Amino acid sequence: MPQAQNITIDNGASTPQPKTFTLINPAAGDGGLAMWALKEGLISSVFPSFTAVAAKTANKSRKLTLKLRVPSSYTDLVTGLAVVGSAAEANVTMSIPDDFPESRKNDVTAFLTNIIKDALVQEMLHDAYPAT
Repeated sequence: MPQAQNITIDNGASTPQPKTFTLINPAAGDGGLAMWALKEGLISSVFPSFTAVAAKTANKSRKLTLKLRVPSSYTDLVTGLAVVGSAAEANVTMSIPDDFPESRKNDVTAFLTNIIKDALVQEMLHDAYPAT
């Protein structure tokens, strides 16, 4: 099984900047969830996150499920507090809500494509084993 570690990729800015998705927890083995988060911002509920779950299936195969979630947020003009908005989510299929900020779309695209190209993720994809 691949060794879980932080994942560093470029963001979607016109001048890409490295971003590190910090390993929150490795998978405990088959069926366990490995989770990473990009710890940027004021509140953890708007951290972009990436998860991976791998397991053996009933039909003599293995299945790896990857999920990237990039929430949006804004500052309430009356209270001055951060408010969690909608989130873009990729589960091999891509979901972009109509009200998802245009300014975050480049990051979502870059995060997903660069995460898929990361060596650790490539290793998980190769044999469908979790990162432990």
